[in-house]
Amino acid sequence: MQSPPRDLPDADVLDVVRRGWDATALSLTHLPVGYGSHHWAATAAAGRRWFVTADATPDDGAVEALAAAYGVPAAARAHGVDGAHGPVAAADGALLHRHGAWSVSVQPWLDGGAGGFSDRWPDATAEAVVRLLADLHMLHAASTPARPEDPALPGVDGLVAALDRCERDEPLTGGPLAGVVTGLLRRHAAAVREALREDAADLPGPGATVLTHGEPHPGNVVVTADGPVLVDWDTARRAEPERDLWLVAARTDLDVVALYADLTGRTPSRDRMRRRERRWALADVAAYVVDLAAAPAEDADTAWQLRSLRGTLEELGR
Repeated sequence: MQSPPRDLPDADVLDVVRRGWDATALSLTHLPVGYGSHHWAATAAAGRRWFVTADATPDDGAVEALAAAYGVPAAARAHGVDGAHGPVAAADGALLHRHGAWSVSVQPWLDGGAGGFSDRWPDATAEAVVRLLADLHMLHAASTPARPEDPALPGVDGLVAALDRCERDEPLTGGPLAGVVTGLLRRHAAAVREALREDAADLPGPGATVLTHGEPHPGNVVVTADGPVLVDWDTARRAEPERDLWLVAARTDLDVVALYADLTGRTPSRDRMRRRERRWALADVAAYVVDLAAAPAEDADTAWQLRSLRGTLEELGR
């Protein structure tokens, strides 16, 4: 996120880090990166650095689900997947420390370079990422804390409710951007409805599943001197391999399907990958519509979300 959370002061985050992970932590700097979670760089004694994350967890179920996902990279590393980088346990053994409606996690700082969501990879980097994902997918998923993916589209109920209101000529309510979101949704309602019908008719099935990261795009891959490393594991779930592979294929000219088949002996479905791309777009629309309509004020985050919502709606309509 571009802006720090209004209800989680930096001083509180630093106190959580000191009490849970590193009593010598000296300072904290908010990092304007990513979407959904908030991130900081923490500096401690002897130049040690930490990457700190706060995720919104409004209830115990959300905390448990996040803890299960964040336990995946450690389990993957224990089984030989060195490119899985994630949170480390606090002094009490917990991966998360809850603070109000937030859960804070800490991981060692990783030296390297990450890109942006829409960046493209050169073939060599893409090949290394596919090899990393193949190693991850070949693990016995049941030996990790990963939960199965929920087949329902994330946020579908809120999106359908918003569509219903717009089509009854009832504007969305909430914050200063509710009117703008209402207008956008009205203009693209038919395309969104059609995409929702297609998705509902083709939900992820109970077939063979693997251990997936969920969002292996250039913003979640840090290229280090030793190769690419996957970060940001909150979406780790047991699911079909296409859940990961479509994102890589969309960011490279490399034939991801052919390479993955050579590495694993399993040929991914190009059709399933296309459907995963559509599902990602719908989930984005669902999240942006609800968040933007309710946003109490306009800021750098809402400006970014609004641009993304416009672009995604236009893509769905093509």
